[in-house]
Amino acid sequence: MSHRATIKDIAAECDVSLSTVSLVLNGSPRISQATRARVLDAVKKHNYQPNHQARALVAKASRVLSVTIPDLQHVFADIYFGKIVSGLYDEASEQGYKLLLDIARTRFVESREYLRLLETRRVDGMLFIGASVEDEYLFAFEEAAHPFLLVNHFFPGRRLNFIMADYTEAAHLAADHLLNLGHRRIGLIVGTNTHTGLHFRDAFLARLRAAGIDEAASPWVANEWDEPGGFLGAEELFTKNPDLTAIMAANDRIAMGAMRRIRTMRKNIPDQISVLGMDDIPAAAYTTPGLTSISLDLYHLGRTACSRLLEIVRGERKACEEVVPVRFIQRESTGPAPQA
Repeated sequence: MSHRATIKDIAAECDVSLSTVSLVLNGSPRISQATRARVLDAVKKHNYQPNHQARALVAKASRVLSVTIPDLQHVFADIYFGKIVSGLYDEASEQGYKLLLDIARTRFVESREYLRLLETRRVDGMLFIGASVEDEYLFAFEEAAHPFLLVNHFFPGRRLNFIMADYTEAAHLAADHLLNLGHRRIGLIVGTNTHTGLHFRDAFLARLRAAGIDEAASPWVANEWDEPGGFLGAEELFTKNPDLTAIMAANDRIAMGAMRRIRTMRKNIPDQISVLGMDDIPAAAYTTPGLTSISLDLYHLGRTACSRLLEIVRGERKACEEVVPVRFIQRESTGPAPQA
């Protein structure tokens, strides 16, 4: 290297992450001996000198990360948030950090506590899970020079750090699966209070349009992101569109509610109606029939989000706009479209 080596150069040469290099330099026991030796050899070879100013800031850090979640009923019992927080906790713990959990209640927002926590150095960085389209108070982080990351959300046109599942890929996998099974009348139930939900809806419907499925043959309804939302959403769809052969639910809880409503109609899944969900929560494997789903790997998403925020905290990266791949999980709730 002709220029002064950076931590990114060391990570690239060793084919490891920035976090791994940082953990080696800080003597973390979680790194294998082989990886440690490889990184230290590269450090010695290039006479790498850590950014002492950045390390001094880290040395003064609180070693606490703030995690803020939405003000929803029984939010801590929600498997979606639980899996993400589990990933955040495990990664933070392994890197020597604690988590401070907050709920974005009215007082928290109106008092600007989310900024005060960072300004007073009570926390080193902040992660927001489940932000809604109405959470415009977060735009303050565009100007505030504080480590901040949206988890599985984004605001179009805004310069806000985020990491999220690839909802475009998820929409294409879902639409293609149902189309390949011969379905041509497909209903969608989705929450519209998040930009990820809106993005998924638009990408899913666009994929159907590209396959020649018009608006009348692909109705959609908005409802809550839970089982009652799926039950009521399915009821609305089938009341107005009794000839639908498939339902796409924007998460697994919606799908489970929809399946319950379909059973009350004495319809067989998947022989008469196919149902497809998203998130691949653990319960999806134990519904009857097993729920076909798109896996977002929420636990891994949480771990990666925490790792990216800590890279920002340590000065190893300035921004993050990362999209994480998803996977299709085939189970028994989808099948060929019934013959007319």
